[in-house]
Amino acid sequence: MNASSRRHILASRLGGYSLILLGTSVLFGWLTKITLLETVLPHRITMKSNTAIGFLLAGAALLLLNNRATTPKKKWASVFLSIGVIAIGLSTLVEYALHVNFGLDQWLFADHFQLTYPGRMAHITALSFCLTGTSLLFMALWDRKGYQYQLLSCTTFLGALLAMVGYLYGVPLLYGSLSYTSMAIHTGGGFLILSLSILCCRPEEGVMATITNPNLGGWVARRFLPAAIAVPAIFGAIFVNSKPLSPDVRLGVAGLIVSQIVLFILLIWGLAFLLNHMEQDKTQARKALQKSERLLQQSQRLEAIGLLAGGIAHDFNNLLGIITGYSDILLEQLPPNDNKRSKLEQIRNAGRSASALTRQLLTFSRQQVVQPSILDLNQVVSNLEKMLRRLIRENIHFHIILGPALPKISADPVQIEQILMNIIVNACDAMPEGGQLYVQTANVDTCDVPPDVKSGKFVMLTIRDTGTGMDEQTLSHMFEPFFTTKQVGKGTGLGLATVYGIVKQAKGFIVVNSVVGQGTSFEIYWPVTEAAIVASPGPAEIPVAVPRKPGTVLVVEDAEAFRELICEALSSQGYVTLSAKDGNEALDICRNHKDRIQLIVSDVIMPNMGGPALAKRVQEIRPETKILLMSGYSGDLLQQNTLGAHVGFIQKPFHLDDLLRKTAELIGSQMENRRIHEASAG
Repeated sequence: MNASSRRHILASRLGGYSLILLGTSVLFGWLTKITLLETVLPHRITMKSNTAIGFLLAGAALLLLNNRATTPKKKWASVFLSIGVIAIGLSTLVEYALHVNFGLDQWLFADHFQLTYPGRMAHITALSFCLTGTSLLFMALWDRKGYQYQLLSCTTFLGALLAMVGYLYGVPLLYGSLSYTSMAIHTGGGFLILSLSILCCRPEEGVMATITNPNLGGWVARRFLPAAIAVPAIFGAIFVNSKPLSPDVRLGVAGLIVSQIVLFILLIWGLAFLLNHMEQDKTQARKALQKSERLLQQSQRLEAIGLLAGGIAHDFNNLLGIITGYSDILLEQLPPNDNKRSKLEQIRNAGRSASALTRQLLTFSRQQVVQPSILDLNQVVSNLEKMLRRLIRENIHFHIILGPALPKISADPVQIEQILMNIIVNACDAMPEGGQLYVQTANVDTCDVPPDVKSGKFVMLTIRDTGTGMDEQTLSHMFEPFFTTKQVGKGTGLGLATVYGIVKQAKGFIVVNSVVGQGTSFEIYWPVTEAAIVASPGPAEIPVAVPRKPGTVLVVEDAEAFRELICEALSSQGYVTLSAKDGNEALDICRNHKDRIQLIVSDVIMPNMGGPALAKRVQEIRPETKILLMSGYSGDLLQQNTLGAHVGFIQKPFHLDDLLRKTAELIGSQMENRRIHEASAG
């Protein structure tokens, strides 16, 4: 609650006390026969005793309603007081409507100054009590009826304003009638206080929300609305009382002044309303911009971490290749019963485990070379169902819901398996006591697409659990590598980072919703492709070894130790090896070497000249030479360069057997092509 609202509530309380004081003083005047308390002005209209009681009831109800945290007893007490206010006004209106005199205004004190009939409460007073009593009743029964009860109070305020202007301008028609009792001057003042107090009682609702708003519009309303009421009324009174004017002219001036006051009120309130909305729109836009900046910053932080992770993985791949490669060579040289084999196997296994971590880092940084195919997501999920069920405990109920007739996506099925395994393992950890786990697919025509994703059609993969959920702080860091909420040794913190990298590399996006104690859902959106479907690969089979052919291989690698390892492995299989530390040196060898070079094994990322650029240059010098690119950190380099059929690829880190197999395949295919070419030429 702002300072303006607090001031309005204080004014409402003061209004309640003022009404009680007004009603009490008038009743005391009737009791003690003090005419001044009954009429305020000598020989003027008296405030009837039932009118004074009405103000007492209204003031008491107003004080009870002024605090929202009121007790039920106080609430119902205010309801009965409000009904009493309505009953006082309604009974008099019934008297007027039926042309009878119940003498309600004479029950306590007889009015000797005015006639008993029509000396009852003025009809405008009775109507005002009905309106204000209804406003108080709405406030007592419903907390959110701001416009309804405030509009009723505004109507009462207008009637009281007319009465007061009538007294100021000497126009009796505005505060009464020629046939019946008119409204007393202090009755009109009481209704002004009552209507304004009702408006101020709930300052942050209805029409008052515009006035108490802390923005520029609220400031304008609070400064100019009082002046819009007081200034025209005062100047009009000075004008009509300074000149001898006929009653008709006075009535016309009074009507003009009241019309101007109402017009000014509406104009100022409307201006304040527009200004507040403009400020709110600016505030919302500013908050949206700040949120966007925090997100477009989180994205930059993840991108920076990804680049760092990719660079680290690149260097580690070479080191791990040396560890696992020499471990394989030494294991082949040792006899089966040598006691050193177990130690070497531990070294090799540790290297392979570390290689798996670098692959996850590369996936997170979106720099892993993928082999996408055109897939039916339903088919992939169905193929993985048995494997996924083995990951899930018996106290977790697993449900797979497949959407009908999904369009095709372009994805690496192995990466989809990674996504499902990583998220499902986390979901199971979040449900130690069991729960429900859902994997669902659906076709999505329209969705809110992030700024860095192209709009279009998507296939949605949803993984939802009923686990412990995540708080806001965890959600803001969950895709960062090495961030984990698990105990030390229970997780690497790369699972969700890997998921993030896979989806981003596929040009998709992720929406995560989580509520602490209720569960988490991951909605993964894959772009739809229009290409024809290609059957997803089944279980991997061990390829038949290709007979090795003699040949010359040029190894291009900037990491010297890794380059020597590859040369040693190839030489051990009978290949003639040449070596170069970068692309420029490799080109010099290609130009100056007299014999045929069957294959160039080159790293993708190297100083001076990388592997793809080298492959294009070699194609010009030695078109018959095959190229085998090797990398774990590729970025967009391979995607940005269209490589021909003469270029192969092997993912770092690799086993030496895989390198030798790939080498034999490429050299064998080259020699077979050469034999066919020579036969056709002969």
